[in-house]
Amino acid sequence: MSEELRTENARLAARVAELEAQLEAKPAIDRVSLFRMTNNAPWGVIALNGEGGVDYANPAFQRWLTKPAPAIGERQADALAPALFTILEACLPAALAGQAHEAELRLRDASGETRDVRLHVVPRGGGKVPISGAIVSLYDITETQALDRSVRENEARLSHINTVAPTANYIFDFEAGVPAWVAGRTERVYGYSADELLAGGGDLIRSLIHPDDFAKVGQRLAQLTAAPDGDVREFELRVRHRDGGYRWVLDRAVAFERNAQGRVVKTLSAALDIDERKRAEERRTLLINELNHRVKNTLASVQSIARQTLRSARTPDEMADVFTGRLIALASAHDVLTRENWEGAGLTKIVEVALAPFDERRIARSGPDVRLDARAALALGMALHELATNASKYGALSNETGAVRLAWRVREDDALPTLELEWRESGGPPVVAPKRRGFGSRLLTQGVRSELNGAATLDFAPDGLVCRITASLEPTPLLELSQAPSPAS
Repeated sequence: MSEELRTENARLAARVAELEAQLEAKPAIDRVSLFRMTNNAPWGVIALNGEGGVDYANPAFQRWLTKPAPAIGERQADALAPALFTILEACLPAALAGQAHEAELRLRDASGETRDVRLHVVPRGGGKVPISGAIVSLYDITETQALDRSVRENEARLSHINTVAPTANYIFDFEAGVPAWVAGRTERVYGYSADELLAGGGDLIRSLIHPDDFAKVGQRLAQLTAAPDGDVREFELRVRHRDGGYRWVLDRAVAFERNAQGRVVKTLSAALDIDERKRAEERRTLLINELNHRVKNTLASVQSIARQTLRSARTPDEMADVFTGRLIALASAHDVLTRENWEGAGLTKIVEVALAPFDERRIARSGPDVRLDARAALALGMALHELATNASKYGALSNETGAVRLAWRVREDDALPTLELEWRESGGPPVVAPKRRGFGSRLLTQGVRSELNGAATLDFAPDGLVCRITASLEPTPLLELSQAPSPAS
């Protein structure tokens, strides 16, 4: 053995001797005090001897006894609940050999009720005192275990709720200025994960709120302070996502914790992304405004058609036929636009619908499918119907040999593309220019000028009427709110 090792052993031996001397110098706990302490313990304590008997059981152990406490002198097999006796019978030999035992079990007590317990078995004696049995401490942890299970179940439920609910849920600590807990659909609502929001703290949260909506947070906090617990306060705000764009969010909150003065210092909130709903509301408002505009325009068109038809020198039956035909043409154009949400229509479809009531085999058509806005589509549909009606009554379609050639093209050499359309009749009766201009002529010339921002000419050539229409093609905006700028723009 080295000199260093011998020196260390000597030092340790001296320290042990010193501690033993200190312990022997202390007064021993008197038996009365020890009994009182054990007798009043809230957990069960029982002293078992090595001969299979009970030396003492405190009142708290009564649940596990078939004999009244303290059961002194009773046999263990007779005094202990069977389930407990089976466990202790297996543990006692080890305790008599100087080994301690500890376990958590579920056992039936003396009445047959199942309880959760923590069991400690230690040798009775040791050192200079021979081991004569075992001391058993029994802690009833049924309520604690039930509470733990309840907590775990609630945590599982909350986790499932956070998984299936469309909201981001959080607790915000206004005294610390940070989120205390975050869960749920945070990526969907805020564009950041729960861990990122917690790590970013109050600075990140505040940076996400649109400056115009920031005051709502303080206003809501004051409302919650004044309201009774359980009252929900909500507001809508815009939240900036990682890409810099803002989305609308509905934030609903209740008071979660108050300070001694009653002021709310923590709130529990559920935040829902309502951006699509807000966009839909905006779209609905635009559609309603557009509908109002279209209804007014339609009524004005009907009023004009009725007034001009009644001014013509026709019999009542003739006026009814003309008026009905023009209304049908207007309605047909409306049908085309309605199918396309009044966002415009293709010229090919407008031509097809306008000429459907007539002998289409005698009307040759050619030209590209040009997109027209709603106003232009209505005007051109009415114009084509008027040309076809006149051709059927007085022109190329009024006999068996006449024909019509309808052609159009788009000229791209101007700042805006220009539509050039020509209606050319041939093979009909000789054409004579009318002595006065009727509604049809005014519809073609004035209507094209006002509704199409273009021009229309009528050439009453002897071999057939020729109508030429030119109009600038304005861009046709689609009513798509998803393409609209963000509210913060």
